[in-house]
Amino acid sequence: MTTPRRRALAALSAALLATAPVLSACGDRETAVAGSTWQITGLWTTPEDPGMLPDAAAGRAQLIFGEATVTGSTGCAPIQGTVSFTRGGDPSRAREADAVTFEAVEIEVPDDSCQGTVRSVHEDLTDLLAPETAYDLRHESEVELVLTRQGELVDRPVIRLSAV
Repeated sequence: MTTPRRRALAALSAALLATAPVLSACGDRETAVAGSTWQITGLWTTPEDPGMLPDAAAGRAQLIFGEATVTGSTGCAPIQGTVSFTRGGDPSRAREADAVTFEAVEIEVPDDSCQGTVRSVHEDLTDLLAPETAYDLRHESEVELVLTRQGELVDRPVIRLSAV
């Protein structure tokens, strides 16, 4: 004998089972590189540096990529520039890329209110985003992006980003 409660539970179970594939498909998708806001969560520049942003600077620096552009902030000053994406050395769209080159980047000079660890992050980003600097690009997870400077160095600089 079926009670109203059992019918309601059966309907709820059926609804959950029907949406499970949709929900899991959403969870398996990496955040798009282009068009998303990427908060800079770590800068690793030397082996002695732990790479995590200081509390005062956390959440202030970000990058937003287009298919051929980048904008954002160092936490002290705006960033604007052009980028190119490649896969296996050949030009590609951002969603297929395994590398990005910061072709030309303009970072404004911050005013005197930008000091301390926030200023250090600004200076690090100014160095890391120098024109013609290429980075390997990989998704660490669905919402994390890691840019590792290309080159021969053993300890290559890294920019860690999280989608917001």
